[in-house]
Amino acid sequence: MSAHKLDVMATVAEAYRGAWTHFSDMFRLIWLAGALYILLSVGTVFLDPKTDTVFFLLLELASLFLWPIVAVTWHRFILLGDEPAGRIHFSFGRREARFLLVTIMLSLFMVPGFLSFMLVGALAQDGQGSQLAAMIAIVGIALLMAGVFFMVRLSLLLPAVAVDEAVNAGRMLERTKGNFWRLFGVAALSALPFFAALVLFDALPLALKAIGTAIVMLFYAIVNVAVLSIAYRELAGPAGTHAPEPEIDATL
Repeated sequence: MSAHKLDVMATVAEAYRGAWTHFSDMFRLIWLAGALYILLSVGTVFLDPKTDTVFFLLLELASLFLWPIVAVTWHRFILLGDEPAGRIHFSFGRREARFLLVTIMLSLFMVPGFLSFMLVGALAQDGQGSQLAAMIAIVGIALLMAGVFFMVRLSLLLPAVAVDEAVNAGRMLERTKGNFWRLFGVAALSALPFFAALVLFDALPLALKAIGTAIVMLFYAIVNVAVLSIAYRELAGPAGTHAPEPEIDATL
């Protein structure tokens, strides 16, 4: 079991304090990718996925590739003090591609549970036996709980790949033993102010609500990056002290 226990309140406080004190650095490093991310997020609000399917999917796909640029830059600033030169930082390379792949990998932990509930819905529509649907629902709940458990425990792989360290799921599970509820609590506590802001935005006109929501969600994501970086530093050790990702003769 990991000898170190993550301090929930201290982690959240440091993440918010860092976002405030380093706001100018954050703006300078991610302003272009962040602005495009907000613009695309606002754009999807005014599209109907059923009638504007292609355009909607293109915007979502573009947002998917923008986020690693923002997240990797901020992870590296927090953990390594890395500050890319120049006024414009907008680069999607091998590092960002690895980050995106790990993000997708983590999301796959939730797929079995969601598929189980989709099957329950299909059985309900067909009018098939309620006992079978109930059994599948119980299995689905168990799969969702297991998915959340492993996704939270392995979420520290994200800052690891951002600082070019090897993807070692076994090591990360070992370092996060006994810290699941602490990691879960950090994520939940850091999100509360943003959820409160989203509730307040409900009273605004659609355009203002869309803009405000996009900005709030971007800042929430940035605070979440800080939370993961701090948790990684505390549980896995300082960045750069582990085996680096081996060089591969390929470019992405």
